[in-house]
Amino acid sequence: MAPDPRTLKAKLDSICERFRGVMGYSLYHTRYHHRINRLGDEIFPTASTIKVAVMSKAFEEIDMGRLRYSEKLPILPEDIRDGAGLLQFFKENQSVDVRTAIHLMITVSDNTATIMMARRLGTVEVNKHLQRLGLKHTRLLALHPPDDSELKSLRDKWGMGMCTPNEMVALLDAIRTGKAGTPAGCDRMLRILSHQFFDDLIGSSVPPWVVCCIKSGAISRSRSDIGIVFAPSGAYILAVYTKEAEDTRWTPDNEGEQAIREVAHEVWRFYHPRDPWRPPPGAEKLAAEAT
Repeated sequence: MAPDPRTLKAKLDSICERFRGVMGYSLYHTRYHHRINRLGDEIFPTASTIKVAVMSKAFEEIDMGRLRYSEKLPILPEDIRDGAGLLQFFKENQSVDVRTAIHLMITVSDNTATIMMARRLGTVEVNKHLQRLGLKHTRLLALHPPDDSELKSLRDKWGMGMCTPNEMVALLDAIRTGKAGTPAGCDRMLRILSHQFFDDLIGSSVPPWVVCCIKSGAISRSRSDIGIVFAPSGAYILAVYTKEAEDTRWTPDNEGEQAIREVAHEVWRFYHPRDPWRPPPGAEKLAAEAT
């Protein structure tokens, strides 16, 4: 018998209401067909979660033969970004292949790799890809034509990207069901998403033997995490976003990160009430800082 999701929604809403800022989420359980959300259609800054959209467009280009997985991309001086990632430490004018750039962009959230891929694909083309998937409010804003005043103004407000929790769940579901590309392309995207370095939010809410395909994001006043959890109860997709947060500390006990973990833990426990697993004592000491 399927559990009543209204009980879960009340718990998740309570977590969001306590958060000092704005917090929303979207949840879809694929077996029980549960869909619950809070501020599911509200726009939030994506931070690095928009990199999933860049990856999705890249695989569309590979599937169409317009981009080769082995194509070499030069690391240009204007591509270098600090923060997360490894390519910022490479020498200028070195190159990496598309495969490496995509893996680094997703698995260690490499900002330089993201700009390289966005430049190769084109911001406008990435956004057209999202529109074809039915996502009306999710956009990449990292790069744009110099005469595109709309994207520039949106970037000034939202940063690297903008989205709604419901649309990010839809994007992940399109990858899960093979609607975002070919079966081979979607399979590869899931594999890449399952190899995360930053796995301390949704990923930390489930036992280590459960496959999670996740991507987190963080900017000063926002923390976010999205993911597909291939759980024993059935796969579920969760997207949690915050904005206008009072706590801007870059530490694992940041209030936004703690709230996302709490939401993710409640979802796991709701669908697996008899599972005794809990995060082991001391796990919080091994959490990486968000980026």
